Amino acid sequence: MSGERATDDAFERSTPVPGVALIRITAKPLGVLTVAARRRLAAAIGALADHPTVRCAVLTGEGPAFSAGSNIREFEVTAEWIESARAQEVALNECIANSPVPVVAACNGVTLGGGAVLALACDVRVASASATFGFPEVKLGAMAGATGTQRLAQLVGPGHALRLMLTGRTIDAAEALRIGLVEEVVDDEALLPRALQLAQEIGAVSPAAVRATKRCVRGGLAGGYAAGMRLEAEVTAPLGITADAIEGKAAFLEKRAPEF
Repeated sequence: MSGERATDDAFERSTPVPGVALIRITAKPLGVLTVAARRRLAAAIGALADHPTVRCAVLTGEGPAFSAGSNIREFEVTAEWIESARAQEVALNECIANSPVPVVAACNGVTLGGGAVLALACDVRVASASATFGFPEVKLGAMAGATGTQRLAQLVGPGHALRLMLTGRTIDAAEALRIGLVEEVVDDEALLPRALQLAQEIGAVSPAAVRATKRCVRGGLAGGYAAGMRLEAEVTAPLGITADAIEGKAAFLEKRAPEF
């Protein structure tokens, strides 16, 4: 996949540095996504696992926005359409969360509604200093669904989650960092370099260990402590006899960098 570039009318995919896929949301305006665009984005993210050279991915936006969520112009006031759109948005967010390839969200600006939930589905979030976050759905007679009510409460706690979702207020990057909505805040011009650097750090360690770790953490979040512990018991011994584990131990004893 090295050097490959693919363009869609809602996003583009490239490989700016070895081992890291960059997916940039380019939909206009403000990175709003249609149901069809979400379907294609899920397919693109799902396909990353088919490329063994891709160790990590960065998801970002373009210009003033990461993503402002759904394209409200395509909304239909029917239960059938609403459920179909919800299911596709859930599928995209679950695809990111369950991907064996870790995904770093580089939140470059407006990160609202479904766009904020999209960032929540990623494994790590880095924000630019000018980024803003919010879940304004209640102001439109809706809620931050498609996994948003669950992911936000897990990430920042129920109090902060309900404060944001029940008021629909927007917060800045500094407050997002304070409550744990994002893991890092950097200057605007440093956002993409930092996200790519972090992705390269992840890509430099054992892919097998990264996959096992993410699977256990995500499994525990979804199914609770006992489910997470069952996954640990299931994967620990098989991980310990992989080629990565053998190489890692040999490199440590030989005082050299491992080659994964």
